[in-house]
Order: sequence, then C-alpha cells, then structure tokens
Amino acid sequence: MNKTYSPSRINTFDNCKLQYKYKYINGLKSDLKTIESFRGSTVHEALEEFYKLIKGGHIESLEWILDEYKEIWEKNYTDSIKIIKKELTPDDYFIKGRQALVDYYNKYKPFDQAKVVDTEHFLSFNVESNGTKCSFCGILDRLDWNDKEAIFEIHDYKVTNSLMTQDKADNDWQLGLYHIALKEKWPDVEKIKLIWHSLLFNKEITSFRTKNQIKKLQENVVNKVKEIESCNDFCPNKSGLCDWCDFQNICPLWKHPKEMEELDINEYEEDSGVKLVAEYKKLEEAKNEFKEEIHAIEEKQEKIKQAVLEFAEKENISLIDGSDAQLKITVKEELKAPIRSENQKKWEDLRDFLKKEGRYEEISTVSNAMVNHKIKEWPQDFIDKLGKFLIKKKTKIIKLVKK
Repeated sequence: MNKTYSPSRINTFDNCKLQYKYKYINGLKSDLKTIESFRGSTVHEALEEFYKLIKGGHIESLEWILDEYKEIWEKNYTDSIKIIKKELTPDDYFIKGRQALVDYYNKYKPFDQAKVVDTEHFLSFNVESNGTKCSFCGILDRLDWNDKEAIFEIHDYKVTNSLMTQDKADNDWQLGLYHIALKEKWPDVEKIKLIWHSLLFNKEITSFRTKNQIKKLQENVVNKVKEIESCNDFCPNKSGLCDWCDFQNICPLWKHPKEMEELDINEYEEDSGVKLVAEYKKLEEAKNEFKEEIHAIEEKQEKIKQAVLEFAEKENISLIDGSDAQLKITVKEELKAPIRSENQKKWEDLRDFLKKEGRYEEISTVSNAMVNHKIKEWPQDFIDKLGKFLIKKKTKIIKLVKK
C-alpha cells in the first residue's frame, strides 16, 4: 500500500466508486466549481488570514474580516461557478457567508480562548492496524494550543446547510485521524479536543476520542483502504451529490440525459434512446394492466381450489374428472420447522437444540426455508436427532392434467 490517502479520497470512494476511479485512478481533472464550495473556500480563506494575524499577536476588527471576505469573493468569483439551486442568486450565498462571519466574530471575540499554532496546517502521518501501515495526509483548518487545559484543539470550519449533530461528531473519522497525526507528532499530549464550527448556524460542536475509539478507528480505516485497494467493480452511485460532480458527461448514469439536454425538441423526440424508452414504457403500462387482471383471476382461482379440496375430501377422491381435463390432488407430508408466531415453545426448543449442537451459527434464522436448505448438508445422524423438534405438516397440491 504505497499510495497516500486522505479523508477526501476516502469520502469520494464511499460516495461513488466510479467518481473515485475517474479522479484517483484515471487521473481525470475536474474544473467544476459550485457556489457552495466557492463560498466555503472564501470563508475559510478570510478566517485563515484573520488567524494568521492573531498568531502574530494582532487582532483585527470585524470590519477588516468582512472587507477581506468581500475582496476575496470579488477577486475570484466568475460566471463559470455553478449554482445548483436556481432559485438562489450569488448575492444570496454571499450575504449568508458574510453573516456567518459576523456571528462567528461576535461569539469568539476577543479571541483569547487559546493560542494559534497554525492555520491550514498540513499533516503527513501513518495509520496502522494488525501489522498493516497506510500513509495519510490532511490539512487542519486551524490548530490551537489551549495552555489553560494543556490540550491541543483541532478546529474545523463547516460552511454547509446541514447542521452537524453530536452523534455525527462523536463518530467522525476525519478529525479522529487528525487526532492520530497529532499524537504521532506530540506523543506526550494526553487529550486532544475536536471542534467543529457549523458557521451558518453559529454553533460549535466538540468531541474527544478514547484510546479504544482510536484503536477501532485505525482498524476501520485500514480495512477501508484494503477495500479500496482490492476493488474491481467501480460502479456509479446515483445520489443527491451527482449535481456537484463534474463527470456527468461521461458517467453511464448521466451521459445520455446530459446529451439530451442539449437537443431541441425535434431532435430529442427523434433520438433512438428516447424512442426506446417510450416504447418500453408503453409495454410496461400494458403489462401492468394485465397484472391487475391476472391478480383478479388468481384470487378467483384460489377460491375454486378451496372448493376442490372440500369436494375431494367429502367424496374421498384424489382425482376429479372434467370434460377435457382433470384435477389431481396430491397429499405431501413433510417435516417443517415450527413457526414462532404459531408455536413459541416449539420454536424455542428447536433454537436451543441447534445452539447445543453447535449448528445455530450455520443458519441466519430459525425458519423452514433455512432448515430445509441445511438438511441437504447436515449428516444423517444429526438429521435423525433433529426430527423430534420439527412438526409434521400435510400439504395438498392441486394439479391440472390433460385427459
């Protein structure tokens, strides 16, 4: 495993394996920039410049950081930036990002909670588990040293419309990895505080990691890397994130729809693919109509079956004659697993027997289907003992035969 992984690389694989292949295996470049990512990077950059000054001992005013934000926005904004939510304008995004900075500034001034170690701090580190070592890298938004509590603080800025929950923070593996990196760099530090700033909500979420959590995280991350390394089927995953992907023009899930967007109505209706979909849809609708008819026929047929069984039992016969066909009734006696809802005790007895014999783990649940499946594999002496825990059931089968 000589590749260097990162949180964004892992997230890409989990979100869409095909996007991962395009980006990290095929090396395709993405020029797509969305308004959400642009606003996020602009807020990050303004806070970075602000905290660089704090690190040097100088605290600027709120007006300064807002001017910095505006300057970075106006310098870098272009019409090529994609706005997914058409009901919103660039100004809407700008204003919301600006308000987030106002709220943040007022919440943390005079910015003396801790000492700034670095901003946009690059980390290169290893993650090890069960003899396997994986190389990782990442960038911390901000690293502080809290000398009052003698702990490091890892700060992460979130400029998204989703508010992080405490549960998500406690299970977040990205900052957990950064915890590992800092312990590798400063092994004498006992505690590391993980802090997320949900800027659009003016909310701070904090979390810590125990030694056991870190050990489990290392195991999970190494297993994830192994999964990526052994992956051969990079299938696409259609989700709400697709609109923020720059590979739609080559993705098998999006290529044809995107091509169709460029056609006028006449060209669109003459496209071979569009015609095939229309024809298939017509047949599917016709098939659904027949399904309703078939269902009604089957319901009526089921009632006749019951009448046939009652007639055969009353007359003590197993073959009923008709003008050009006959109905043959066959009685089949089988041993079946008890159904829990029908006989709780018998079901528990069977379960306990399977556990005692060491066979319980071989089946996913105590059911007739699973027991019948395993009977083909189990030795005869075990099947003989199993018999007393099963229930004898008679099944009557009706078959239509020609005369």
